[in-house]
Amino acid sequence: MFTLLVVEDERWIRKGLCETIDWEAEGIRLAGEASDGEEALRLVERDPPDMVITDIVMPGMDGIAFLQSLRERKLGTKVIIMSGYSEFEYARVALKNGAFDYVLKPIHEQSILDVVRRCVQELRKEREAKAEMHTLARSAREAMFLARQRLFDMLLAREPYPAGWLEERMSALRIGLDPGRVRVFAVKIVDWGCKAATAKDQALLLYALCNMIEETGRRFGPLAAIPLADPKSAGEADLAMFQSESSSTCGREPLIASELPWLMDKAGQMLGVRMSIGYSREGDFGRLPDLYEEALHSVSFWFYDGGGNVYSAESLASALQSDSPYSGPAGWDIRFAAALKVGETKLLEPLIRELAQHIHDRKNSCLPLTVRRGLKLLFQNVNQKRNAAYHRHLSSQDVEVAPLEVPLCPLDAFQDVLLETLQRSQKSARPARSRKWIVERALQYIERNRDKAITLNDVAEHLYLNHSYFSKVFHEEMGETFSRYLVRSRIDKAKKLLKETPLKIYEIAAEVGYNDVRHFTKVFKEWEGLSPAQYREHGL
Repeated sequence: MFTLLVVEDERWIRKGLCETIDWEAEGIRLAGEASDGEEALRLVERDPPDMVITDIVMPGMDGIAFLQSLRERKLGTKVIIMSGYSEFEYARVALKNGAFDYVLKPIHEQSILDVVRRCVQELRKEREAKAEMHTLARSAREAMFLARQRLFDMLLAREPYPAGWLEERMSALRIGLDPGRVRVFAVKIVDWGCKAATAKDQALLLYALCNMIEETGRRFGPLAAIPLADPKSAGEADLAMFQSESSSTCGREPLIASELPWLMDKAGQMLGVRMSIGYSREGDFGRLPDLYEEALHSVSFWFYDGGGNVYSAESLASALQSDSPYSGPAGWDIRFAAALKVGETKLLEPLIRELAQHIHDRKNSCLPLTVRRGLKLLFQNVNQKRNAAYHRHLSSQDVEVAPLEVPLCPLDAFQDVLLETLQRSQKSARPARSRKWIVERALQYIERNRDKAITLNDVAEHLYLNHSYFSKVFHEEMGETFSRYLVRSRIDKAKKLLKETPLKIYEIAAEVGYNDVRHFTKVFKEWEGLSPAQYREHGL
């Protein structure tokens, strides 16, 4: 059973989250609720919950400040942020400060449950990992490699530990790194080759690669290499190396750097993989997560140049200071989510080209890791919008599609790989409903706006479609043009009102979208051969 705290200043939202969802069925116990960050912090300090769902904008201590306070206290609580679409920048800051994920307002039960269930899965994995770590620590047959990986995962995740524990663990695991002087190297597999068809194959290759790195690097000083399990680096690096050189580098290039190109060539020959390596500046163990971040920023330049190189963080200091978040073209997520719902490849192609060009145009102002993280947020937003639409309109004919993910390919191939991935996805999801879906949504919009003078352009823009394309689809599916359908449906509605209600002619004209009663009378007579008054008196 996991515990949950709900933090929201609006009482009706807070009560809705607490009382309308069956948390016990999800294996969760509601630990309490709070109306602001300060009250929540007092509850957390008294009895830390496993998870917190919190609004991002609140009086007093808001969600960001609350999240930072939790981080300062080094608590393991997972935080899920609630934000409106206009607060997207806040959500980005929250994720940067360690939030697990965010959900968009208005909150849909299915959306919040999807995030909570993923959070529970991660908490369950962490509990298992901690239990396994405890068992390994007490076992004489401790698997050295796995124990080292668990240790560095914990350090990189800023998990708290008691005084003296780290030195004891490093000694037990024979890690000779100097806590006051360490450098982090991040390794990204750019191409797995033909020997890694399954996840198990990849794990074995990483194990072999770690052994190769340790053999190559130990003559330059104490070193440890581990596969990465940190969700933050998912897709951005596959393993990390930690090294303390025999003497301080004092800002110069580490000695092992000259061996890294040879190491990459050897890995290609023996393991069939192609990789890139990026390394941080030198620092102490207290800065290990920050050094890891530098290494990730360094190695991520594979995204811009295709990989196969060694990258240093020494030249990134000024770039990191001036780097700004990446959020994609204006309104792109809304337009792309709409195109995905339609399911037409010809609508996706220009949007993918637009995104790829937008990234190219910002190569000189945005670091590649920042761009890739921005893309992940952008795609998460697309997925949430698309899923929300599916939950509203789901029918027995609908097929859930895989979530949109940032492709693991260089920028030059980004457009083609993303389009190919989506084409495969579209073929397996709702194969024959896309055109029907367009018309269904159009007819619903027309019916909701029967009293307005709507046009074809209004409906096409509502569906985020090209006007000509929408006109063609509507005509082919309905067997008549949009304008003819609109007039016919209005006249049919007017005939019904003329026969069944005492409304005056001008009132009926307004009811079916005609502001000018004379124009309405003219159209009605052309269509029926009778004026509205004559039809009321003599029509069938």
